[in-house]
Amino acid sequence: MKENKITLEELKGTSSEWNEAVIVFTEDSFDEYYTETERSYKVSNKSNYFDSDKISSSLFGNCLDGIDNGVRLDIYMGEGIWSVEFCYIVK
Repeated sequence: MKENKITLEELKGTSSEWNEAVIVFTEDSFDEYYTETERSYKVSNKSNYFDSDKISSSLFGNCLDGIDNGVRLDIYMGEGIWSVEFCYIVK
């Protein structure tokens, strides 16, 4: 739940302890206003992003609003376009 907010670094460090988590991006990551739900993407710990032994560091996520699915989040994050506000683990 959202009351258990953690950083992206903490999420990466505990990836073996969860299956799904949500990454919430900051409001200023976008040119127009989006609600917190529209800025929230569910990710899986099976993503290459969480496994340093993988060549690829891809991270795909599905927006909680149900509209924007399969987004390649690592590209937006890596280029500094989207900034992470907080994360939380889905129980």
